[in-house]
This record gives sequence, C-alpha cells and structure tokens, in this order.
Amino acid sequence: MSVKLKRNFYILVALIIIGMGGVLYVKYVDREKPVVSLSPEVVYTNDRQSFKVQVHDPGLGLKKFEVRVIQGDKVHTLVREEFPEAVPSFEADMELPSLDQGEFQFVVEALDRSIVNWGKGNLSTLSRTMTFDNIPPSISQYSMVHNLNQGGSGLTIYELSKDVVKTGVVLGDYFFPAFRQPDGKYHCLFAFPYDAEPDSDTPRIIARDKAGNEQVSGLSYHVNPRSFKHDRLNISDNFLRSQMPQFERDVPDERDPFEIFLRVNREMRADNRERVREIAQKTSPVLDFEGVFLRKPNSAQMAGFADHRTYYYQDREVDRQVHLGIDLASTAQAPVPASNRGQVVFTGNIGIYGQTVVIDHGLGLQTLYAHLSSIDAQEGQMVAKGETIGRTGTTGLAVGDHLHFEVLVSGVSVNPIEWWDINWINNNIISKME
Repeated sequence: MSVKLKRNFYILVALIIIGMGGVLYVKYVDREKPVVSLSPEVVYTNDRQSFKVQVHDPGLGLKKFEVRVIQGDKVHTLVREEFPEAVPSFEADMELPSLDQGEFQFVVEALDRSIVNWGKGNLSTLSRTMTFDNIPPSISQYSMVHNLNQGGSGLTIYELSKDVVKTGVVLGDYFFPAFRQPDGKYHCLFAFPYDAEPDSDTPRIIARDKAGNEQVSGLSYHVNPRSFKHDRLNISDNFLRSQMPQFERDVPDERDPFEIFLRVNREMRADNRERVREIAQKTSPVLDFEGVFLRKPNSAQMAGFADHRTYYYQDREVDRQVHLGIDLASTAQAPVPASNRGQVVFTGNIGIYGQTVVIDHGLGLQTLYAHLSSIDAQEGQMVAKGETIGRTGTTGLAVGDHLHFEVLVSGVSVNPIEWWDINWINNNIISKME
C-alpha cells in the first residue's frame, strides 16, 4: 500500500472514530440533572401527613431512585428503585415511618443514565429538614360559665400548652378567632347566631398547631332560645322609582326597577354580607371599649334585630330576607354618634347599606352605621365614644331617613341590645376579663 493510500486510510478510520464518538456523546452524554420535587412543603408534620415525591428526567431517563428518612443515627429507607430500562418520570405517595418527637431529614436522590462524571451519571439530591410533632395542644379553660342568648354574644378565655396556627370557637359553619393576650391567655369573643339551633348547635374551642395536630374542647354553656319577629313589607312603585336608580350601574343588564330590586335584595345583599366579613379581619387583638354602648339618642326603633321579612309586590310574595341590625329614626340627617371608642376601619359605600362607617373595638367586635347621608370620619381614625361620625340618610336600600345600626362579632351580626345593657356587659364580658 502506497504512503498516500495509508494516509487516506488512517484519515478515514479517524473520521469514523470521531463520528462514532460523536454519536455516543450525543446519545449517552446528558448534563441535565433529574428534577426532584417533594410536596407538601411543610416544616412541621405528624404521622397523619402523607408526602408525594415526583422525579422527572428531561434527558436520557432515570436509572435509580431512593427516598430515605433520617433521624439521629436511624435511617429509614422508604423507596429504592433501580430501573433496568430508561424511565422518564416516577412518582410515589408515602407515609412517614415511626419517628420520635423532633427534627428529621427527608432525603430524595435520583440518578439518570448519563455517562458524565466518569460514567456515574447526574445525581440530584433533595434534602429537607422537618420537625415531627404528634402531640396536639392542650386547652385549659378559665371562663367556666357561658350564658348565651340566641343571636347574642359570649366571651371565653383559655390557655394553650403550645404555639398554634389557628384557635377559636367553632359553631356549625361559623368560626370565631381567638387572640393571644399579653399574659399568654387567649380571649375569644364569639356569637351564638340567630340562625343557630339551641338544641343541636354546640360551640367548641379548637386549637391547631403547626404540625396540624388539632384539639377540640367543649364549653360549659346555656342558650336562651329566642323567637324573632316576622314582618310583611310591601314594595311600592314609588319606592322602586326613587331607590333603584342608584343600583342601575351595579345591575347593567336589567332595566325593570322591580327586577333590579330582586337582584339587589338577593345577590347584592349576599355580596355585601361577605364584604362585612372581610372588614371584620381588620381588628385589634385586644378588646377596648368604655362601658355601655350608646344607642342613638332621641330615636325610635323602626325595625329590630333578626326580623324575618316577607316582601310583597302587587299583593304577591316576591322574596324573603332577614334584617340584621336595628333601624333607628329621629329627624332627617340627624347626627350619628360613635357608640363606643374605637378605630374606624371602613368608610364608604356598601351596596344595600349605602354610605357606611365601621368602627373596630377589638377581638372582632365592630359596630356598623349604615344609610348615612354624609360621613364625618376617616379610615384609620381613632374616635371617642359619642363623637359624631356622620348623619342619617336614605342611601342604600333604605325606606325613609334612618340609621341602620349593627353590632358584629367577627363579621357575624349579633343583637345590639346586649351591648346597650351595662349589666349584661359586666356579667358576660368585664367580669371574665377581670
């Protein structure tokens, strides 16, 4: 073979080797590591929490997969898989092994089929430190007697054995949050709502810690059932003509004043109640008020708390709703005093309530003043008991000039009459706090 032929042969062999190497490199060299995830992302956990591990390799696929739980010198292998063929992804649900109280590590390792790292492949490791806590908080009650009225308020005071993420009183679908005080105790102002059943609905204290352990404790209580007034309200065309134009922008797809009224009375009313519950979250953790709550002076009561109303139009029943609050009327555009000291947490329009002011007194206790013709307070302002915050009017879904007054506990309307009674306040609130 001539020198030239030998040289061409060697060049061809080199090209083949380089080409084969390139093919092998493209086929087996993968520098992307597997993607590992662990959910939920918690710091505290217990033996009822399950975990989902997910692994995905965007390149050549998975080769090995292992999950370990390490606490001290104990290693618990939860999953160990070796795949004979490439697997693009893998996931598993798993429970924790038996652990002691305290910290542990949750470790997930995934290896792909790449030949990088001298043939060892790409290794992804996810290590998360958590705290195992399987002991629920204990509840020590300090207030032992709770005399409640249907539609009224109550206060309970208790202590917890550990920090929690949620605590308060649960009654049916209602939840009333408790607030930790400077002395370490928890104060919870709660309601027995007008629509709760005295014979079957039971208030309970709950406490849930960071790991999700929950303790439930009953309350020693007595509920006085109440019957509520039933009223018939006739909707006149004059009322529709005078009051519905203000809602036309809110119900743009309706032109008939009567249909607008129905939408407002049903849908907007429900939305407005939700807005009031949102405002309730802007509350001080400390209850702060001065004696009995003021009733608007020289006023006549036009409607009561939890009056059940049946609406009639042209002598036919068209709707049913419950009036939450007390309507007080005197003279047109009469001054409205703050019923007690507190911080103004809302001023503005709330649909059926019209121009409204909400004052916070702490622990979720708030007073609401609605249908105002003008507002003389600003959000964030501290007001004194008796200070004028606005004037009565006919804004919102009002029939005639009056003040719609509500007392709220964590957004749930309660009977204001209790808070107008100094004896009730002393026996059910002040004496427990002292």
